[in-house]
Amino acid sequence: MKPLPLQTPAQLADHLRSFRKARGLTQAQLGRLVGLDQPRITRIERNPDRVSVHTLLQLLAALRVRVLLEPLDPAKASRDQPADW
Repeated sequence: MKPLPLQTPAQLADHLRSFRKARGLTQAQLGRLVGLDQPRITRIERNPDRVSVHTLLQLLAALRVRVLLEPLDPAKASRDQPADW
């Protein structure tokens, strides 16, 4: 699978849901893996801009997803600015 861009909370929500489903996990099962209840997973998938970095990294680890930070090419930086979070 190729890397997925992430510039908005909506993209994060879509990616989290897609990775969970691709792993064949329900929200309850994912929650059990990271010590959260199903309603909390639902809220994170709907509105991920309220999740802590710690919790997000736990979720990504449970989903077997890694985060890669990559600097933008300065020539592209002005047109690739992320939307306000």
